[in-house]
Amino acid sequence: MFFLLACTPRSVDTGAPAGDSATGSPKDTALPADVAFRFVVIADSHVTSEPSDNLDRLNRAVAWVNQHAEDDDLRLVLVVGDIGWGDGLAPAYDSLSALTVPWVPINGDNEVQLGSEEAYDLTFRPQYEVLAGQLEDWAMVETPVEDPEVGATAWYHEVAFTYGGMRFIGLDWASRTINEVLGEFGELHDFEGGTWPFFVEELAAYATGPEENIVLFSHIPMHFPMFDLDELEKMGATTLPVGDHIWADLAGHYHGSASETEKELGFDLHVTDATWDDLVEVRVVEVRADDRRFAPVTWTVDVDADPAP
Repeated sequence: MFFLLACTPRSVDTGAPAGDSATGSPKDTALPADVAFRFVVIADSHVTSEPSDNLDRLNRAVAWVNQHAEDDDLRLVLVVGDIGWGDGLAPAYDSLSALTVPWVPINGDNEVQLGSEEAYDLTFRPQYEVLAGQLEDWAMVETPVEDPEVGATAWYHEVAFTYGGMRFIGLDWASRTINEVLGEFGELHDFEGGTWPFFVEELAAYATGPEENIVLFSHIPMHFPMFDLDELEKMGATTLPVGDHIWADLAGHYHGSASETEKELGFDLHVTDATWDDLVEVRVVEVRADDRRFAPVTWTVDVDADPAP
């Protein structure tokens, strides 16, 4: 089990090795031999107006992807939240816009907790509009919405698309309760225009066909303690019946890289280290497939060491 680690700007050690060797799902026995494609996860760049090298570190991650994209078949980048806030949003957007492959951002808890939720939407809206024309079967919730849980306007960013036959579902679980402690946790947002109805609808539509054809990605990791036991029970009641179709949740938030199997949910969890501190690390996912199942394998890379995937 992961430790509960705050998403504030400080270095945290999850106990995972800095450069994980390739690991696949425990369900992966006799992996299909054909590699369909690879994609990359970038987490927690924390670009702000305060003096730091966080933007430079994000630039190095972007440069690494661009350097390896063609030779190593990196097709896509998932940017899993806490990208930036305040005056850091525009530079972070500009940095990610230098990527030579499609990149899909979602917000994290810090964009919300530090008052940049609407500014995030305004800054990254052009990229969502680009993605709608780039990616197959693009879906995104309408935002903003009136959030009945907090009695205020909120900007949710749930997205989904199909790539290489896999359904990618990006989920905004970040709490809209503005609180130094409670704001670190996830919430289901079970109301019209919220995250939960979008998630349930996507699973109902795409949990068909080959096994492990769904990839979830979120800033808040989908496990305990980020969600309480009642929320996890509700989540599991929805995911376990279609668990053969969900490979993993790819998340950030913890500022370290580690993996575990969520038995009560029926899928794996792979958390990716923050780029802003210690190593500039990204996660590579290699999707292997045959006509019966997908079988992704994942590992992390220190981009400054510059190994090929």
